[in-house]
Amino acid sequence: MYEWSDLRIFLAVEREGSTLAAARTLNVNQTTVSRRLQALERGLGLRLFERSTRGHALTPQGAALVARAEAVEAAAKEVELEAERLTRDLTGVIRVTAAESIMTHVVSRLITAYRAAHPEVRFESLSAEDRLALERGEADIAFRAGEVQLGDTLIGQRLPDIPWTVYCSESYAATHGRPSGLADLADHTVVAYSGAPSMQPFSIHFMSHVRGEQVVATSNTVSNMTGVLRTGMGVGMLNVFEGDGTPGLVRCFSPLPQMASPWWLVAAPEAYLQPRIRSFMAYAAARIRQDRRLGR
Repeated sequence: MYEWSDLRIFLAVEREGSTLAAARTLNVNQTTVSRRLQALERGLGLRLFERSTRGHALTPQGAALVARAEAVEAAAKEVELEAERLTRDLTGVIRVTAAESIMTHVVSRLITAYRAAHPEVRFESLSAEDRLALERGEADIAFRAGEVQLGDTLIGQRLPDIPWTVYCSESYAATHGRPSGLADLADHTVVAYSGAPSMQPFSIHFMSHVRGEQVVATSNTVSNMTGVLRTGMGVGMLNVFEGDGTPGLVRCFSPLPQMASPWWLVAAPEAYLQPRIRSFMAYAAARIRQDRRLGR
């Protein structure tokens, strides 16, 4: 057997007339050219060139193979050109998952803007508070809050941390005022997180400044927290995308560094091979880094 890639060596020697000249053309050393040419001859069981001090001349057997080798070369170039075309073809569906709050206030905007430039791409938005298994193909791309371990099953990058702060309704603020900081929470009723959000660093830090008797309600999702706060029941924590984007809610004070949440954009390696996945991820990451809301 022979390595068909060695036909490239064969054609270079045939065209240049020597292994030295072929090596220069291929940008490899002469020893490599000679070794691979000999391996090709052994694999084919043919002597392809007559060697002399003047260079390499085709044998009759070698001359009979030139046209076939050139056909292989042309086919390889066609494969390369088709691959380049496919990398530019973004047509298809991208399945994106994120928590409902992030999907509503961030991802949906990214999708709309991206499709304005790439109408051939369609999206499936999968809002989920629990993490979908990208490695099992439950989604192509995920925007994930919290810590993420990249490796064999996930490819991606960390995005700027999401700021969180305390919000209340306009009606609550008109009646009770707004706390000016965490130290000023003592005189306010509080809506706390339960379930997974309660274990996040931003929630733990917030609750370290709250007495148990202040908590009048709990919410297990950001969207649910928003709904409760809009009723005027008390103050509670929201990310700035959700809080600033919800009519009827007001910030109590600026976000604190201790209440920022890590945020990642990730995909499974198999999905990342698709040009449209790589294209949208690059676009989304760049747009998010420019989002002024992350600086407030």
